[in-house]
Amino acid sequence: MARNKSKSLPKRRRPKSAPPALDSHSEQLSNAIMLHRAGQLDSAKQIYIQIISESPTHSQAWHLLGMALYSAGAHADALQCLQQSRTFGGDDPEMLGHMALVLHANGNTADAISLLKHLLSITPNNAEFQSNLGVLYLESNQPELAREHLTTALAIQPDFPQASMNLANCLVRQNQVHDAEVIYRDLLKRDPDNLDVLGNLGECLRRQSRFQESIDVLNQVIPARPEDLASRLTHARATLQIGEVEDAAELFKQMTVAFPYSAKAFHFLGTTLQELGDLQAAEKALTHGLQLSPNDADALCSIGYLHLDSERRQEAYDCFKKALHIDPAMSDAHGSLCYLMTGDPSLSPESIFEEHVRWGELHGCKTPICVHTNDRTPNRPLRIGYASGDFRMHAVARFFEPLLRLRDKQQFETFCYYESGVNDQMTQRLKSLADHWRVTYGYSDQQVAQQVLDDRIDILVDLSGHTLGNRLTAWSIKPAPIQISWLGYPNTTGLDAIDYTFTCEVQNPHDEPTYHTEQLIRIPGGSFSFQPPPDAPEISKLPSIERGRITLGSLHRPFKISSKTLDYWTAALRACPDAALLLFNTQFNELSMHEVRSSLIERGVADARIEIRNQITGDSYLEIYREIDIALDATPWAGGTTTMEALWMGIPLVAVYGNSRPSRGTAGIVHHLGYPDWIAADEEDYGVKVASLASDIDRLVSLRQNLRDQVIRTIANEQRFVTEVENAYRTIWGHWCQKAGVAPIPATELMTTGMPGMIPTNG
Repeated sequence: MARNKSKSLPKRRRPKSAPPALDSHSEQLSNAIMLHRAGQLDSAKQIYIQIISESPTHSQAWHLLGMALYSAGAHADALQCLQQSRTFGGDDPEMLGHMALVLHANGNTADAISLLKHLLSITPNNAEFQSNLGVLYLESNQPELAREHLTTALAIQPDFPQASMNLANCLVRQNQVHDAEVIYRDLLKRDPDNLDVLGNLGECLRRQSRFQESIDVLNQVIPARPEDLASRLTHARATLQIGEVEDAAELFKQMTVAFPYSAKAFHFLGTTLQELGDLQAAEKALTHGLQLSPNDADALCSIGYLHLDSERRQEAYDCFKKALHIDPAMSDAHGSLCYLMTGDPSLSPESIFEEHVRWGELHGCKTPICVHTNDRTPNRPLRIGYASGDFRMHAVARFFEPLLRLRDKQQFETFCYYESGVNDQMTQRLKSLADHWRVTYGYSDQQVAQQVLDDRIDILVDLSGHTLGNRLTAWSIKPAPIQISWLGYPNTTGLDAIDYTFTCEVQNPHDEPTYHTEQLIRIPGGSFSFQPPPDAPEISKLPSIERGRITLGSLHRPFKISSKTLDYWTAALRACPDAALLLFNTQFNELSMHEVRSSLIERGVADARIEIRNQITGDSYLEIYREIDIALDATPWAGGTTTMEALWMGIPLVAVYGNSRPSRGTAGIVHHLGYPDWIAADEEDYGVKVASLASDIDRLVSLRQNLRDQVIRTIANEQRFVTEVENAYRTIWGHWCQKAGVAPIPATELMTTGMPGMIPTNG
């Protein structure tokens, strides 16, 4: 739901009309109701109390007093009054409907739902009861049931603005924000100044990445209703997302003062301070927010991500586990847990695989489409879909781009499914290269799957895996007959609906378990194609010639520098006792710098040999390689882009050959580059191989001059890679065509709502 307060559960519930004149209190009741409607709750309450003092069994006065107390936030007292009204007046439907609202406000949502269901069994055509029950289901995280009752309410009473807005809120919860926007806009045509609708529209626009539009809408709400916390939170979040981080932090700070019991205000303040790099203050704010709302799974995940930034892996792991305990359906938290486990050297490949399989069992579609009607002609042109949240300035986009640019356009028609609102230069470039472009951001899994079905995709390639912006839950519906995982994540998805994954014979030898739910497609020459960075500086001279000693270096981000990685680096430094170590990454902070340095010192490395930086001093971070002679690998999450960039800069690199595909990324790269002798089997072997390179200055000079040309001929040979991938497409398509087809599942069984606005932008 776009905002926490549903307008079918108002803070100021006022009587619809005066009760019939049953006794001498009729005039008093009429006056009290007028005051109640005008918001003069104290005056109204005094009259209700006076009537009850004179007539203690006056059920209507008890009823109205209860609603006045409810409007004032005295929910427990309100419930007692309504119970008195029921005792003296029986089961009046309107009073029972109000009692359901009060039960919910007291935290007894299950009882409130039961009461409304009872009322609807008696009066099924009561639109207000249907709407309120829908809201209660929505706030109980049962959006499908909520949608059913809200739709019924509108069928009974089509001109019911409250139910319409609640339905739009439900659509937002189901990530159908584009459909929700249509409803909000229609409501505003009838009531342009409705602040509730405007506030909800602001959140709806924010969730479409239309941040400035969101801010503009909310600027109409906040001055008129500064107590509207939901709108102020949305406004500050949109401010953050347009890049005004310090302004957003100030807005959140103001909210923590004005609303000191708002867990969300502290939560978002914490994540904003984290973005500003103030991890200590961020943790303080996030922790306080969690104290205010201990069962907030989102807050636990945010603290988990903070711990990851601080290199506190166990604490991060614990946070994600707690979040899942609170909300087992939280697929993102579970995916983050899988991601974290992939980088944990203490875990076996078997246990990591089992957790990924568990993710697929818990979050994957239980009834995927198993039958497709695609034309089974083996050699016809194929429709290929590529899905990612990283079709922007990102390493994934650079690796992927050749598959669009160099494809056989006569044989492969391309569709890109983009799960983001970012629209930068790389996005524009990929748009220009693709035949069709779809933005999936803001659509439900069912809508996205339906779009893939409508596009008649033959092979769908997911480029995200368990990383930010993935739509694995949509692909679990199996909208394409063949589905492949590649590039963004070096491990299994855990989904039976994903048929294949690209790898190579180095990362996944034929003679060992695969630890993948997908079938392996081993691409000859490597399952990657390196696109050199356009801003890379020219090759420099070997720094050890001037410095008089070898410098070992790494540009890996702190997350990849595990305890096992430090063991390998220590072995290299022991084997090269005169060498220095230079580490650089902009994600290093004071804490992670200290922890890496301390861990190396504990392993016997002298402090004077260690240098760690996080600031770029030249035009490109790659200029740091002017100071590095030999690069080092990481494990169990090996290098990818970082490895290839080091090689592009003429820096030889010794790879770790771990016990799983994620830990063999660099090994696969250097093997296909033509240097299998740079792959170390264990820590001792790692030290030997680094020392061998370090002892041969002439070879280091030669490698520095010639590696770039060798990269161009091998791992950066884009056409080689594209041809191999297209051959793989043809092979697996031929296998699918040989399978027998049966009658398809009608599209109406998948979903009932289309994807308005998802139209090709080119082609």
